Amino acid sequence: MKIGLDFDGVVSDCGQLKSDGAKKMYGLDIPPEKFKTEIVIGEGLLTLEQYKNLQKEIYGTRRLGLLMHPVEGIKEYSEKLRSDGDELKIITSRGKLESEIAMEWMKINGLNINLVGIGGGISKADACRGLDVYIDDDLDKLEPLVGIVPNLFLFSWGYNLYIRPEKIAKRINSWRHFYEEILKLSVT
Repeated sequence: MKIGLDFDGVVSDCGQLKSDGAKKMYGLDIPPEKFKTEIVIGEGLLTLEQYKNLQKEIYGTRRLGLLMHPVEGIKEYSEKLRSDGDELKIITSRGKLESEIAMEWMKINGLNINLVGIGGGISKADACRGLDVYIDDDLDKLEPLVGIVPNLFLFSWGYNLYIRPEKIAKRINSWRHFYEEILKLSVT
């Protein structure tokens, strides 16, 4: 199977890093599960400008960007998928610099997965053509893939638990869960 992965929120856990960054930059204690644009801005925790500056620091500087932690299970289960014969490719909304930082981070963390950075505000649809599966933590990024990628999955985090993905994607709560779903698809 050809499997596409989002980077932030599927491969790397940047929620804690955003929380730490908000504390450092603005003196605010914002829990990681609040770091979804609609929540952090909608609840008045940060202004849009503050959130964009925080994202720029987290994604666009090696100093902070290399401090992210891998999502639990990524290394083990990505290796299992590859050993099962599946092809993995990361398709991210990161731009050129941010993608370079992500690739450097993956190398440091022992993850050898091809990464395609399409840039912010651009649909992932063209980059996802030909995939059998795609997983993202953002339902807005999955919606344009309906009819393009047959099997869509939403990776669960505290910031997206209120979303009902049933008509678009299947909710996944861990890399183990994702691996089990891929095994089921491989049998059919």
